[in-house]
Amino acid sequence: MIEKLSDEVVRRIASGQIASSPKAVLKELLENSLDAGASDITVKVKDPFNFKVVDNGCGIGYRELPLAVERFTTSKIREFNDLKRLNTYGFRGEALYAISQFSKLTIMSSTENGTGGKIVVRGGKVEEYLPIPYRKGTSVSVEELFFNAPVRRKSVGRKERSSLLKLVKIYALAKPGVTFRYNDNVFPATSLRERVAQLFGKEWELLEKRGDKFRLLFSRERKGLKFIFVNGRPVSLPEAEKLLEEKGIKSYILFLQIPPHLIDPNVTPTKERVYIEDRSYLEELSLSLSKHIELPKLPAVRERREIEYSVPVKLIGSDGTVLIGHDPEYYYFFDLHLIHERVNYEELLQKLKRGEVPGVKLLREVEIPEEAVEKAKLLGAAVKEERGRFFVIEIPEILTVEDLKELSRKKPESVAELACKRAVKSGYRVVEFEKLEELFNRFLRCENRETCPHGRPIYYKMRKQKIYSQLGRRVKFSKSW
Repeated sequence: MIEKLSDEVVRRIASGQIASSPKAVLKELLENSLDAGASDITVKVKDPFNFKVVDNGCGIGYRELPLAVERFTTSKIREFNDLKRLNTYGFRGEALYAISQFSKLTIMSSTENGTGGKIVVRGGKVEEYLPIPYRKGTSVSVEELFFNAPVRRKSVGRKERSSLLKLVKIYALAKPGVTFRYNDNVFPATSLRERVAQLFGKEWELLEKRGDKFRLLFSRERKGLKFIFVNGRPVSLPEAEKLLEEKGIKSYILFLQIPPHLIDPNVTPTKERVYIEDRSYLEELSLSLSKHIELPKLPAVRERREIEYSVPVKLIGSDGTVLIGHDPEYYYFFDLHLIHERVNYEELLQKLKRGEVPGVKLLREVEIPEEAVEKAKLLGAAVKEERGRFFVIEIPEILTVEDLKELSRKKPESVAELACKRAVKSGYRVVEFEKLEELFNRFLRCENRETCPHGRPIYYKMRKQKIYSQLGRRVKFSKSW
């Protein structure tokens, strides 16, 4: 029998999507502070279930406090078309309400010349509401988070506290003109370049488009730092990620500035995905990358004086099994089959992460632990939640149900590696040199250029001097090419 859910059940389900973790809760509070025009934001964290955010923004009037913790109440928009002019992080009017359903939420606030107020809501019920003297700005305390959702509380891992600091750094990056404080850490208001240096060091290069269409900071030294912001909002943008990946950029900070009417942020409850209507912004980014950034080179070799430097490897030829190249000091012998495996593996892994491999509906749903949910989604699996339990309902066609059972024990790449081993063809016997060069360029974009997915070394290198000495010749080593 089909029955209509009660309002209380609907509210709890919807709130659970927003207040899904301590990090998700802190994200909503930081965005509220920034939307309020705060120039100074302080985050005090006792533990992942008890923390406070204090700002000097425009504040909330005493009489509006009860409305602030109701569902679908916001000062950001009035009608649906306002989304086309949106210049704030929030617009749904659900955050404070959702947080109050799963915690003891205390808000103290005041506007410039208004009466200050305090409201305390625990588990969705108002326990205290009164006027108090308070300076302009807002203080929001979250205590006993998930006290009424024990399964969710238990699922919070040890790394959650460090993820809260990382989140503050992301918004400090998005808004360099705002001072952020996190316990004993202080990130003073400054320029974008200085903010990046504050957070991640100074080894970053800048590429930007006139008119502020985009700004790209990238590092050839660091790995694993990847941030994309659209109009200041941290998002996942697979199209841009693919462009940067193809250029072999391992760490980047990309800011895209796009007129609000050309994007749709109303894709997920967490607003972490956006759709872009005008593709010209990404096309301009692609052109700039092609013009200013070269393909990556092989790892640095060492001069006799132990001075590290990088030079490109030039290809000489191939016998169909080994690809031969050289630089000023070494000859390189690459196993073509292993190059092909490494290229297939990494390209397949990226396709899985972007959801580009066709999915297959499971006849029988597979339950996985909550800590494996993000890994499953990373590989393109569709996951649903029912009463605190998680079930995979669809997987990429190249994976199997057995792979899912490995998720709780292995990192995502190991599962993709299993899929790759099934997909890799048995050799690469192309004789056309242009095709070998195309394969080699794809190989240079790989993150790991040392071993194949099975762990075997891909290439062997030999000093030219060793060969020349056997021929009775002497060669003067030079870094020039």
